[in-house]
Amino acid sequence: MTFQPTGKLDCVETAQHYRDRVKSNIHKLGSAPGLGVILGSNDPGSVLYRDLLVRDCEELGIRPSIHEVGSGIQVVKLIAHLNQDPGTNGIFIFYPLRYDELKDDEIMDLVAPGKDIEGLHSINIGYLNKFRKRMSEGIDRVCMVPCTGRAVIKVIKRGFGGDYFDGKTVLCINDSLRIGRPITAMVANLKATPILCHHHTNPAHLEGFIRMADVIVSAVPADGYCIPTAWIKPDALCVDLSHQGNFDYDALDAKGIQYTNTKRNSVGKVTRAMALLNLTYAAGV
Repeated sequence: MTFQPTGKLDCVETAQHYRDRVKSNIHKLGSAPGLGVILGSNDPGSVLYRDLLVRDCEELGIRPSIHEVGSGIQVVKLIAHLNQDPGTNGIFIFYPLRYDELKDDEIMDLVAPGKDIEGLHSINIGYLNKFRKRMSEGIDRVCMVPCTGRAVIKVIKRGFGGDYFDGKTVLCINDSLRIGRPITAMVANLKATPILCHHHTNPAHLEGFIRMADVIVSAVPADGYCIPTAWIKPDALCVDLSHQGNFDYDALDAKGIQYTNTKRNSVGKVTRAMALLNLTYAAGV
């Protein structure tokens, strides 16, 4: 059956679609894949996300092993162990860790690329930029695609079709290795024009970027930060990846602008589904 776009940004429907694919892949595997989950701080957001990810694993038939670390040397030893453990098919680390002796991007490169279900190892990021994505069944799989970026793309594609990005302008207000940088690479691969903004972006230019954007992806971790709705085109798509809320949802509703939010229609649900889908690929589907 030919897929018909839903015509809306529906994170719940998209997440369920890919959760079903995860279940199907586990059935093909014939056994439960193992996921090593590493938490290195008491950050409430990370703890909550850890609990949600573990719940997803239990619902979908995945074996999670939960590990808590408190220093750079502990995480180095643990990653080395999980890389060698045949029962661990994938590794998921909650960033930021903020260890003085080891930077987060260095930790990302300690994870074996084939177990890097977050797609943050330099090898996987390199393949992403080359557009050598994970292939279909039966073909050598060369990289893991970053979960959050892939989730954003999937939500938009299921809403508006596989060719939606062709010729569009996509603005990312976040330049992190987990969000802004991979998303701009992905949309460029899909023939869109990416614009990447961050805290050094000239404030006088930001309004112009927002006004021209067909898609606005915002992940500014600051209380009170809100993009003026008056700057946003009526047919633009707004994707909120912040915890605080970077858009005025009531104002977007009044203007008829489609958006994801920080609650029920959250991209986080899809991000977790993408991580577990990557896990099934790492396990050999």
